[in-house]
Amino acid sequence: MNSADTDSFTCTLPWRTRNHYHLLVDGDQFFPRIMQAVDAATSAVDVEMYLFESGGIANQMIDHLLAARQRDVYVRLLLDHVGSHNLNHSDRDRLRNAGVDLRFFNRVKRHKQLRNFSRDHRKIVLVDCAVAFIGGAGVTDAFSPRHHGERAWHDAMVEIRGELVHDWQLLFERTWQHYDAIHDEELRAKLKRAFDLPQAAPLMNRGIPQARIVASRGLGHKPILGSLLSEIKKSSQRVWLCTAYFYPSRKLLKALRKAALRGVDVRLLLPGDHTDHPSVRYAGRSWYRQLLEDKVRVFEYQPRFLHLKTALVDDWVTIGSCNFDRWNLHWNLEANLEALDPALNQPVQIMLEQDLRASKEITLTSWKRRSWHEKIRERFWKWVAVFLARLPND
Repeated sequence: MNSADTDSFTCTLPWRTRNHYHLLVDGDQFFPRIMQAVDAATSAVDVEMYLFESGGIANQMIDHLLAARQRDVYVRLLLDHVGSHNLNHSDRDRLRNAGVDLRFFNRVKRHKQLRNFSRDHRKIVLVDCAVAFIGGAGVTDAFSPRHHGERAWHDAMVEIRGELVHDWQLLFERTWQHYDAIHDEELRAKLKRAFDLPQAAPLMNRGIPQARIVASRGLGHKPILGSLLSEIKKSSQRVWLCTAYFYPSRKLLKALRKAALRGVDVRLLLPGDHTDHPSVRYAGRSWYRQLLEDKVRVFEYQPRFLHLKTALVDDWVTIGSCNFDRWNLHWNLEANLEALDPALNQPVQIMLEQDLRASKEITLTSWKRRSWHEKIRERFWKWVAVFLARLPND
């Protein structure tokens, strides 16, 4: 992929000041809100999604999208080719036959070789250029307590209204334009008006509630990690990091350990036994000892699979699709919302406090007593993960 292609997927957009957020925790909160917004659409619905799998939730979402098409709403659906492999052909036909513009990111083909690893891991829903939903969840029954019961995956989406929506729309357009131009003149005019927002508050100002989008595309472009590292290095009170897949870079490990040693409250909130990738969990656990020795507190979430991706560093929060792990940062399209705004910071803090209470803290004493076969699994999967992370992505 050439540099022009990379630039279309990677950006750090300006700080915006006039925004409203609603943190939606778990599928029984965010799925109804997303579908209500689609029902209210009058001109356009755009969806960029990694996981989109046939089932009860996908059926509901498709029904709402088709109802929007019947109102002559322009619907675009950009799905990752791997993440949507469980979307069956009858569902794809339903969408296309109704006039939904359906595209698949980076179709897997033999001649692409290692480039097939590059995936669109973003989760974005946009309605009428007026409301955005972003976060870490997919359109699949796994996130729905109604369909998956008490073991439904734990995640969150943020509903956004205000200036930031135009930037999420711009991010979607950049990826969409990789495939096709917008031929609808009326929609093109509406998007242009949305993109003409003034570049307010271009620089971080901790005295003003504000937020921005940071997006990455691997290939050495890691602005999401760069922002996180910068905030950790400046932290004075807390660093709470929650991720579904803990396979950290050396820089992140060093920053966490140094922050803890200077007295910052550093906590890692990670999945427990419930996970869709046990191998990744074992690889990540290989770093527990050195973190615990340097005063980092480690918690494993017990009730179900923790799929959440967020960090709370003093008064700064980041939340979105990125797991902060080497694989995601090496290969994937990712997008996170960064905010210096109590309107988002406080709900995220409350959510994480609840999750920490539902977690088991790993102490250095208990960690030293783990069995020898656990140690072997950790070392083996760490070696595999290191090998995969070093694969070239050019």
